[in-house]
Amino acid sequence: MFNGGSVRYQRKAYVCTFKVDVTAIYGLDDINLGGTAEIFTSVLFFRTEVFCFYKLVCENERRNSMTYSVYLSSYTVGESSYDHLGSVCKPYGQKVALIIGNHGYHQAQPYLDEAIKDSGLSVKKTLYYGGECSYENVEKLKTAITETEIDMIFAIGGGRVLDTAKFVAEQTAKPVFSFPTIASNCSACTSVSILYGADGSFLRPEFLKEPPKHAFIHTAVLVNAPVKYLWAGLGDTYAKYYEASISSRGEALNQALTMGVNISSQCADGIISHGVGALKANTEKKINEDFEQAILIVIVTTALVSILVTLDHTPDYNSGLAHAIYYTLTGMPEFEEEKHLHGEIVAFGVLILLLVDGQKEEFNRVYQFNCATKLPHSLEELDLNAQMMAPYLESITQMKDIDHNPYLITREMLEKAFQELETINNSNL
Repeated sequence: MFNGGSVRYQRKAYVCTFKVDVTAIYGLDDINLGGTAEIFTSVLFFRTEVFCFYKLVCENERRNSMTYSVYLSSYTVGESSYDHLGSVCKPYGQKVALIIGNHGYHQAQPYLDEAIKDSGLSVKKTLYYGGECSYENVEKLKTAITETEIDMIFAIGGGRVLDTAKFVAEQTAKPVFSFPTIASNCSACTSVSILYGADGSFLRPEFLKEPPKHAFIHTAVLVNAPVKYLWAGLGDTYAKYYEASISSRGEALNQALTMGVNISSQCADGIISHGVGALKANTEKKINEDFEQAILIVIVTTALVSILVTLDHTPDYNSGLAHAIYYTLTGMPEFEEEKHLHGEIVAFGVLILLLVDGQKEEFNRVYQFNCATKLPHSLEELDLNAQMMAPYLESITQMKDIDHNPYLITREMLEKAFQELETINNSNL
């Protein structure tokens, strides 16, 4: 689309190689750039569509010349992590509001009550997060917080509890400290909250100025959490590496992006090395080295990657085909989303991603890991089949999660990958 000498990147755009003043070029149509860039485009005709992907070969203001700040969360890990409450939190004051969930809080409460008492902190209010990380619940909690004289917020629970509390903390200008009770995601250390509608439907990410001041990662609390959460967290974590490395392929990255993409390799290597042992520890409720390493990769390493690759508040390097498949599957009327966890579905999507990308060696590594951990490696494990999936393959190609892929993903590529995976599964029966 051409407008006043500027260009906006769109999936359906008829463009040739040219030099322009870049005033608005971005796949999500909401980020403005300044400066001049030479854009090389490759055009691929697919049916009646023209796909244009570009590469900026000079520095642009959005990613390489802008002034930016990076805020990272510190953390304490171990069975006595809560014992550090006083030294970490008291510089911010003494009066605390707790924002909690229904389940995990009760696992953490005995340890936390004792630690708060010993630290000299005082709990002034305990608030239930509302059952969903929604704008409505954030508003209610914001009102409750502002009506109480407090110095800080403690967020205790799973990802949606922590995301709610982080957003409330930013809205009320209060420091927040996180106490994860499951190791399924990196919310405890990230500067983003995922917002949902009151009905549980995904709305959008809300990028925050900074992550929690500190995360208290209590291994005894986490090892006693239901195994399914760590299990799903393993899949969502290794996806971070494959999506970030593919999305950034061939690009000249600045220091922060380079660091984020490089760190992401540990999201795959570390999880595949420690995942099986970590699940065994979680099942037996006995902490071991594999468990501690795995939960740190899920909670901390993934958060570092997320922060570093989303400094411009875009998902360019923080998503990809595995998540495009996730959002497509969960949008299918026949898909029973309540039976399957986010990371479980994403783990399956990574297998398709690797087949589409031609990474056979990595595919074999992840496939074997999925088999060893019982993460899904077939549609049947997600209560689907090829016939049910076929009408939705085109939808995957339209997801914004793959707008920054280094090449166009077509329906034919997906058909081939799904068929190849089915053949591999049949040969292993």
